[in-house]
Amino acid sequence: MGKAFRQLKLWLMCFLLLGGSSPLALLASPLPFTRVEVLGQMPVTEVFRVIQNQNALNFNLADSRNSIVQVGTYTLISNNAVSQFKMVIRPGEFGQKERFSFALDENEPLLPGQLSEIPFTVRVTSDVSRAVSVAGSEAMEKDLGVRGIYANNNAILYETGSILAEIPDFDPDLYATGWYSAAIQLSIEVL
Repeated sequence: MGKAFRQLKLWLMCFLLLGGSSPLALLASPLPFTRVEVLGQMPVTEVFRVIQNQNALNFNLADSRNSIVQVGTYTLISNNAVSQFKMVIRPGEFGQKERFSFALDENEPLLPGQLSEIPFTVRVTSDVSRAVSVAGSEAMEKDLGVRGIYANNNAILYETGSILAEIPDFDPDLYATGWYSAAIQLSIEVL
């Protein structure tokens, strides 16, 4: 039995030494590569996001006289080196009103001689240097984005800022009591 075990051991060592010509050795040998090519593409990403300030959905107009209410914030980012954008700010849900104003809701009582519309000014301010801020009581436009400020990359257009409502100092005794609402339409146009 010992002689048979030594012969098997010798046979296995010979097989391993000569294994370079075996089919298993061919599968385990590295194949020669002269060139490896890896290709990738960076997709164009353009994002415009507006975040509504929840506190602007229910506040006391009389207590907010002669103050500024933050309606929301906005962010624009684009990695398209040739993109240019413009924000259009219009009064009304569908941009159809003439001026920005709080209007008494339809189901609220309106007594003779009471006023039911409180005008206000919208201000869109940028948190980014070199960006333009605008303000007005009617529809307006604003160029969006500054190149080179986001990670010092001139190919990226970036801007972030606030949308504000400037409530005037009005006499609440002249107005009907109840719920008032206002809408500001924001749209982005590609130039």
